[in-house]
Amino acid sequence: MSPSILSERNYLTYLCGSLFSTQGVWIQRMTLGWMMWDLTGSETWLGLLAFLMFFPVVLVGPLFGVLVDRINRRRAAVAISLLLSGLGGTLAALVWGGLIEPLGLLLFALVIGMTNSAYQAVRLSLVPELVSVVNMSRAVAINAILFNSARFIGPMIAGVLINLYGGAMALAVSGACYLPLTLVLSQLRLDEKARRGGAEQRRFLADLLAGVRYARSEALILRLLLVIGCSAILGRGLLEILPAAVDVLYHRGVEALAMLTSAAGLGSIVAGLILSAQSQARLLPALGLAAPGAGLVLMLFGLNTHFEVAVVLVMLLSFCATVCGVATQSLIQVSLDRAYRGRVMSLWGALNVGGGAVGGLLFGLVTEHAGYGLTLVLLGALNILLARFATRGLGAPEPGH
Repeated sequence: MSPSILSERNYLTYLCGSLFSTQGVWIQRMTLGWMMWDLTGSETWLGLLAFLMFFPVVLVGPLFGVLVDRINRRRAAVAISLLLSGLGGTLAALVWGGLIEPLGLLLFALVIGMTNSAYQAVRLSLVPELVSVVNMSRAVAINAILFNSARFIGPMIAGVLINLYGGAMALAVSGACYLPLTLVLSQLRLDEKARRGGAEQRRFLADLLAGVRYARSEALILRLLLVIGCSAILGRGLLEILPAAVDVLYHRGVEALAMLTSAAGLGSIVAGLILSAQSQARLLPALGLAAPGAGLVLMLFGLNTHFEVAVVLVMLLSFCATVCGVATQSLIQVSLDRAYRGRVMSLWGALNVGGGAVGGLLFGLVTEHAGYGLTLVLLGALNILLARFATRGLGAPEPGH
């Protein structure tokens, strides 16, 4: 009998800290998006904000992936969580003093994006060290449930804080949410020597290129990276410009934005719960349905005019995106060589998060100049075609080392 996920003590300890930090992530995301839309009223500026928050993972994520295969991951995670807390507090103070303009928000978005790139590289390689191989897919699904539970709750908290106290208070709370994670990370105990091996002796660039070559040489991993890239850019792009869509399409305010964002979180929670109960063998069929399914939902959104229907469609879109994220991450984690984990998972993270940044900028630019209806129908159709191509003929993974 395989061990229960509840017996993984290190992993459960980590989850306790993540309960708070994930709330901070979504409070911050919604607050920054709403502030940018309130300051500019421009989909392009909103898309640029999302781009700068998430695209740095494409540029520096793989570099951090090399570093985390060399350094003490727990100490790095502690330092980065403290930095994220400090950034949230600093931004809150500037907003409180009325010192932030759109360009200032973009600058902070870039710095936050760089810091999150480092943390994601550490997190994606840290979590597999906390659980056994048999519980890997369950751990990934539970992480998705936790993250998207915060996506459901965090925006509602942000909406209340913004309405009652303003954006500065919401940002201060988001920064404070990282402090429990810092405490929890300091308590983790990992076998760092067993992981590092001789990685320190190789050149940095050579390590980076070796990770890229490894991912490219493994057919399944390469195809899964293509799937997550397509899902992130075309499947999630709409979710990054929801503050504009709420105002332009439905003429509603921050409460409606919180409702749509929470609906996205609910869709992801449902997806995570379903996947956490499934075997590894069921992930590929689910991926084959969810990847093109996101495109169909986008097309329906482009044709829809009712806010209540939009809530359901956003929930379905997020459901599909979460299935793609959990399935690709789980399948890659169990099939890759442990020595390449940091580098390969940083590539996955670069496509997942950076793809969302590109999608947000793409959707923002095109909707501002071509309108929402035509844009979403065409991009949804493109998503269906690319997703069908990327998922066709995928085979089951072989366990890694």
